[in-house]
Amino acid sequence: MDIQKIISDSVENIGYELVECEHNQNNGLIRIFIDNGDIISVEDCVKVSNHLNLVLSVELDYDFSRLEVSSPGVDRKLIKIADFERFSGEKIKVKLYSPIENQKKYQGKLLGLKENLVQLELDKNKILEVPFDEIQLARLDPDL
Repeated sequence: MDIQKIISDSVENIGYELVECEHNQNNGLIRIFIDNGDIISVEDCVKVSNHLNLVLSVELDYDFSRLEVSSPGVDRKLIKIADFERFSGEKIKVKLYSPIENQKKYQGKLLGLKENLVQLELDKNKILEVPFDEIQLARLDPDL
């Protein structure tokens, strides 16, 4: 049973996007982060939590002890290729698996994707292209 796929489909069916799903079978914790293209409210989290409790407990008889539903936050992770397209134009932080020019961490403006390369404007004259598979972690870096 692919629990992440079931959760993703269930969340999408009620109008949300599954940003990330963490599932620890040792302690029974399922932690998910949702988005809807707007601000995620407590009511949104309650709605998704109630829906998933019904789907997982009643319909699937899936054993878990705790379900946490929350917003990905203003510094949300960019995980899927679609995230790098959606947030084009935003400031981001990137950590790479392997260094480029002796550096693993970069900050800059996300320019989007070109042929599976994430394009990042480091300054007005320098553009860094990173293969999507080389990105260990990427987050939005909003000015607060």
